[in-house]
Amino acid sequence: MVPLWSITRKYGFLLFTLINAKMVLFYLFTFGPSKIQSYLASLLWLSFLFLVFSTLTEKKRFVLYTIVSCMLVVDYLYFQNFGSLPSIKHLLLLPQLPKVGSSIKYFLNPISLSFVADVPFILKLDRKVLKHFDREERSSRKSKSLWLCIVLCFAFASFPIFVEDLKPMQVFNRYGLIAYHLYDPVYLLQKDPQIPSNPVSNEFNKPTSQKNFTGVAKGKNVIVIQFEALQNMVIRRSYNNQPITPNLNDLVGNNSIYFSRYYQQSCSGNTADAEFVSLTSLHAPIDQPAYEVYSDIDLDALPRILAKMGYYTLAIHGNNATFWNRDKVYPHLGFKDFVSLEDLSPDEIINMGLSDFSFYRQAVEILKNIPRPFFAFMVTLSSHTPFFLPSNLKTLKLDANHENTLFGNYLQAINYADSAFGYFLELLKKSGLYENSIIVVYGDHAGLYPFNREVKQLVSEWLGEEYDFLKAMNVPLIVHVPGLGGSYQIDNVGGQIDFAPTLLNLIGMSEKPSFMLGEDLCNGGNFAALRYQLPDGSFVDCSRFFAVSEDGVIQKSVALDLKTKEQLPYYECLDGYKRAIKQIHISRDFLEGLRSKGSGED
Repeated sequence: MVPLWSITRKYGFLLFTLINAKMVLFYLFTFGPSKIQSYLASLLWLSFLFLVFSTLTEKKRFVLYTIVSCMLVVDYLYFQNFGSLPSIKHLLLLPQLPKVGSSIKYFLNPISLSFVADVPFILKLDRKVLKHFDREERSSRKSKSLWLCIVLCFAFASFPIFVEDLKPMQVFNRYGLIAYHLYDPVYLLQKDPQIPSNPVSNEFNKPTSQKNFTGVAKGKNVIVIQFEALQNMVIRRSYNNQPITPNLNDLVGNNSIYFSRYYQQSCSGNTADAEFVSLTSLHAPIDQPAYEVYSDIDLDALPRILAKMGYYTLAIHGNNATFWNRDKVYPHLGFKDFVSLEDLSPDEIINMGLSDFSFYRQAVEILKNIPRPFFAFMVTLSSHTPFFLPSNLKTLKLDANHENTLFGNYLQAINYADSAFGYFLELLKKSGLYENSIIVVYGDHAGLYPFNREVKQLVSEWLGEEYDFLKAMNVPLIVHVPGLGGSYQIDNVGGQIDFAPTLLNLIGMSEKPSFMLGEDLCNGGNFAALRYQLPDGSFVDCSRFFAVSEDGVIQKSVALDLKTKEQLPYYECLDGYKRAIKQIHISRDFLEGLRSKGSGED
């Protein structure tokens, strides 16, 4: 008869070997070999946990195995979609899960399923092993010294994590995946710094004597298109001699102002955060969607300002009104009306909602019948990840190695969305709205991020240079003004926080509201705080790019001279680092102050 200790020891060794193999697979297909320190730290934590379970509750090792396996598959799917790890805070996003189901399904591949595919088989094996346990032989009391040893080991392992005041992703990079999830709930319980009594700093609101393009759109209707996943890298670029965005290209070259160094600043709310930042000129929370956290506070956002100036303010979106809390948030931003999928004919659904062709067609019918001048804020959907299109709507001829990849699907989706936009322009001309309106187009966020290894490789090959986060986060901003008399490219550096001040200048308000932190990019702007995909404190300006180290060690950050492409000492970028952090904190404190004031009045 095989000794009991031999059976349980072999079983325990099998579980540990399998879970470690899964951990290797996770790191290999997410972060790659660059995170060897994080993996080794995860291996140590796994060893510690298995030691604890094997010593104190040997029969429950399968529970630990299942928990870690499920954790890995959730982490993998979340990373593939967002490039970061999930937090308990992201439980707020669960109601949105059905709306992004297609994105999740895309990554339900053999790799993701391998994390949990063996669990049913291990369960059967576990039951067989448990039958060998002799309750009397295994019920011996654990000594107090053993308990003390385990507690001391845990305290020793945890001490650095809890005394360094790190953010969760910094914990992951230094101490691994297990430590990240252990630390996450502790981080949530930490209190934010106290809100200052005067949160808005004049440093970001210095007036300028220059007045370029002031009032060129005065009195005109304002039509803003937040174009789903539109990246600057596709503008005026071809794929095998096929223009990807021919209609946007024509727009850039025809009575338009094109901002070429404009960057996304959305956070975990992605599209909704891009709306929030653009309309309020304030930063969104880093780890919670702004439309969830600040859904019930009134803001003097761009729609409310324009309403006071006599504009009829309207938002149109081809998804359900409740998606991202828009039905609650839009009135607090100053929109008089909101048209959602419930108000439109769902005659052609693609991916998450109404197709862009149907969306634009129905939107023009609405715009023809509302008071003027109007401010119409329109959010498109057809180019949403994972960029699935019916085969009859794909018009680009792709190389075989790009078919059915995220890169290839993205090009097809953007090309389709561009065709729909061209159709929209024709409808505006036929309706008589075109000449008396300005059309503003900007990308909400990237569709392709270099954290996906296949994407990084394919896009780098296509561009002929390394595809990095700076290129990914560069989205276009185009302002088309019929009758402008020329086209202009502005290379001032800015981000979505600069959208509202820039637009206000174009319609004739030369001085921005005091609470807005952005700059008018027609008359300034040399800075953009880069967020979410890069740690807070990262930035780009006219000559430098600074990416804060993922483990929070500032000395290990990447600093680059954009003109010479040479590395800079990190300390030459500390001024920009401090400016980015200060801008983010001022925004947070201002919003939290409004929320606290609102709560106090209830």
